[in-house]
Amino acid sequence: MNKTKTPPKVPLGERVYEDLRTAIVLGELASGQVFNEADLIQRYGVSTSPLKEALTRLRQDGLVKVIPRRGYTVADLTLRDFHELMQMRLVIEGAAAELAAPRISDEHIAEMRRLSATVLIVAKPASYRPFMQANQSFHELIATIADNGRLLKATKQTFDEVQRLLFAGINEQDDKDLSHDHDEIIAALARRNGGAARQAVIQHVKQSRDRVIDRMLRRDARLDHLTLT
Repeated sequence: MNKTKTPPKVPLGERVYEDLRTAIVLGELASGQVFNEADLIQRYGVSTSPLKEALTRLRQDGLVKVIPRRGYTVADLTLRDFHELMQMRLVIEGAAAELAAPRISDEHIAEMRRLSATVLIVAKPASYRPFMQANQSFHELIATIADNGRLLKATKQTFDEVQRLLFAGINEQDDKDLSHDHDEIIAALARRNGGAARQAVIQHVKQSRDRVIDRMLRRDARLDHLTLT
């Protein structure tokens, strides 16, 4: 008789860290939002030790800052930060795709297609988290296949920071449901063509950048209109 293996328990500090990181990356905890340890103890039902462990890691990731005598705040992202992060993505993810191409397997391609099948439905907020998690997992998978630990670490950190802006400000009035637009990347990787994979990733990142900038401009135009009226 085959016994089902019980999955190992995730340490409390790791669980709190992952959930807080995801909440920040997805914008559920907004930039500039202030919170303290008491808020998080109530939210997660944990003691201060695993909480401090999680917060220390988030500070190291650049996602959280300490406010003396008040607690913590989610680190702000400026427009300059966004441009720098997108420049990093062009370099890091382009290189990762080129390195991954000769190493990729049919199983990897199938997993990429599965991740890319997720759709963000603007009218359904519950679809945002699965979509954004699938998006990050897709890009991190390429870096994993590239078999370069430093590239993977850089990809994770850059994505954690920039993902907050990639989908910020989406609204039913202006935006359509989103798909991942990974087809060209997957096709190039499936051909094991490193140069084409690099170019496909670069084009994809530029399109993502332009969508965010367009959304920011639309938002600012609405604010200007409200001010004038």
